[in-house]
Amino acid sequence: MLILGHRGCAYFPENTLKSFMEALKSADGIELDVQKTKDGVLVVSHDENLLRLTGIDKDIRKSNFDEIKDIKIQGEKIATLEEVLEIIESTGKFLDIEVKNPEDFKDVHQVLKRFKLKEYIISSFWHENLYQLKKENPHIKIAFLYVHQPTKSELESYLKKSDFLKPNFLYINEIYEEYYQRLIAWTVNDVEKARFFKNKGIFALISDFPDKILEGLKEEKSMFFSNPYLSYFIQMIDRNSIKRDEKTFSFEAINYVMPLHIEEINIEGGKIETNKNIPFLWNQGERIRFTITIEDDPKIKIRVREIGEVSFSLKDIQKALV
Repeated sequence: MLILGHRGCAYFPENTLKSFMEALKSADGIELDVQKTKDGVLVVSHDENLLRLTGIDKDIRKSNFDEIKDIKIQGEKIATLEEVLEIIESTGKFLDIEVKNPEDFKDVHQVLKRFKLKEYIISSFWHENLYQLKKENPHIKIAFLYVHQPTKSELESYLKKSDFLKPNFLYINEIYEEYYQRLIAWTVNDVEKARFFKNKGIFALISDFPDKILEGLKEEKSMFFSNPYLSYFIQMIDRNSIKRDEKTFSFEAINYVMPLHIEEINIEGGKIETNKNIPFLWNQGERIRFTITIEDDPKIKIRVREIGEVSFSLKDIQKALV
């Protein structure tokens, strides 16, 4: 079973060179997303717009590369696909390239032909466009990406056209029993679930924390994230902003998800402060500083209008950041 880093890893800004390099220290490979600028440069980004990651409302596909190349994501530059391919070529590790726009398949293939990669796949939600690329270039390995539970006949149709299937792990059930060797599951941040997939002989899984998954599998540790929202919160934390001493732990977090209405923040075993008055709207791309005064092992509870109450301990956060 291959362990692939999701957009690199959660310890550094997603889809950046720093995130990929960190993931590749332990992972078998990485997964990334591609967008194309107005003047045809392929850059590594999940979103078309840079607002979520940078706070700057700039549409990649409507901008020339020179207009966005100096915009930073927590101090990291926007990576081009070629820069990442150079890294993958030098390491010989596995690469999963997700194409976000149907207009970009041929451009991605043209860039790939300039590199000697050991093993890679191209994946996408755009199944028919991806399949057409496969028919024109039979040597390419492709993966159909989807977020639903297919019927048996639909699954068999996918398998006839695609080398691999790439479903969200929540939708994987007994219908896949014969096909695990052709599955790439995303996004698995739970060691217990990873162990289940490994025992089933799955081809690969994608994780925000490939190092923790590998460590847990090797040492037979139990579940890493009992609370899935913790993994999202960890990804929001700017590690360069962390400050700590014997009594306090503070950091800045950047909202990468969606606008969130923070209605209440409570803490047991300490005190927590933010640089905004509660309740507040936490916009995409906005930084919030959290300062925690430590008394015991603080248990943090945050009530968010969009998802309800989430809770985790300070030790959970610190353990994930080590």
